[in-house]
Amino acid sequence: MDMNSGKAFKDLAYTLETNRDEAYFHTVFYLMVSASGVDARSEVLTCDGRIDLVMHVGERIYIIEFKCNQSVNTALAQIKDKGYAQAYRGLGKQIILLGINFDTQKRNVGEWKAEDDGLG
Repeated sequence: MDMNSGKAFKDLAYTLETNRDEAYFHTVFYLMVSASGVDARSEVLTCDGRIDLVMHVGERIYIIEFKCNQSVNTALAQIKDKGYAQAYRGLGKQIILLGINFDTQKRNVGEWKAEDDGLG
């Protein structure tokens, strides 16, 4: 997954929005991947929480948790603690857990980290 698409965040004029929070970045990210043709589902409800974004890309499923001005490790811990990948195991696809932190000062992706679920 190419995270250079974060340039799109930087290219948005600051006058277009006033509140750069997680929901703002989440929406822009979702629109970018959806517009590119990726099967993306936002705000997927589970019995233990809500997955920010699930992307189905070929033989891979990406379970994504967004954070704003936090650690990507916090995002990955939430995915694991809430068992977000459980519903996708057994489908014969590789499951990638992806934490993305948006940096409001930089107005861009500040950090990201991916891990293979290893249990898919």
